[in-house]
Amino acid sequence: MSPTTSHATPGEDEFVTIIGGDAEEIGQVFRDQGLAAKDFTIVHRIGRHRIAMAPGQDDMSALVGALLGGRLVAATYARRPR
Repeated sequence: MSPTTSHATPGEDEFVTIIGGDAEEIGQVFRDQGLAAKDFTIVHRIGRHRIAMAPGQDDMSALVGALLGGRLVAATYARRPR
């Protein structure tokens, strides 16, 4: 996985969602990217997720489904502005 880059507007919360095969893999990405040192904390526990696209995004939904193949575990982390 590539390092995270910030797209947050100054003064707004920033979020990172890590998708993987299991919680161990997600935890490794969190550590590899140094997210704890960047003040990110988990929003909710790691668990199975389903991706649903907004209306009009049918092409993207099919692509995401094909890439992920069904079983998906994810965790979202947040960093509050200082």
